Amino acid sequence: MAGAAFAGAALAATLVFGLAARGGFRQNRLVLVGVGVSTGLTAGISLVIVLTDPFNQAKALTWLSGSTYGRTFADAVPVAVALVAAIAFVVLRRRELDLVSLDEDTPRLLGVSLGRSRLVFLALSVLLMATAVAAVGTIGFVGLVAPHAARALTGRRHARVVPVAMLTGAILVGVGDLLGRTVIAPAQLGAGVFTALLGTPYFLWLLVRAPRATR
Repeated sequence: MAGAAFAGAALAATLVFGLAARGGFRQNRLVLVGVGVSTGLTAGISLVIVLTDPFNQAKALTWLSGSTYGRTFADAVPVAVALVAAIAFVVLRRRELDLVSLDEDTPRLLGVSLGRSRLVFLALSVLLMATAVAAVGTIGFVGLVAPHAARALTGRRHARVVPVAMLTGAILVGVGDLLGRTVIAPAQLGAGVFTALLGTPYFLWLLVRAPRATR
């Protein structure tokens, strides 16, 4: 199942990158393509769940809600390896990452290929995401809330943002997992349910705040 999750993530990323490449991986085009692909794949997942037997439905829903139940050290090893490799890569190219996040023109003026750099960093994020989903299923909003919270605390330099975002994401997943195991004990809920409950208000706050920040 973990291998299938990783392969599916790779195929979805290839599809999104391929459709978004014409725009040079511009943020608005990438988001729109991602939303479209996500909607189509979600519909496909729902169809598979409806057509399968009840036992597999329960397993699929548990996976989609995100859960650390039954996970062992062997499940954590691939995540740790991917994380260490990603950290080393980001440390070496942290200045390039800072430039790419500024605007469309500054990186080009300094000789940075914006499209290529975005593709490399997006591919790295897909690798990390796919490894995490393969290990514990879908735990939503962590990748959205943690970086924004870290940037609000530390500023825009990725040498500071990345470690704070990692700790924030770990705390968010840990709190979600703890609540999922204790709120309705002895029954349990997936950690993804509570990360969504914690992350949705913050996401809405970001949407409300964004127009003010651009004035």
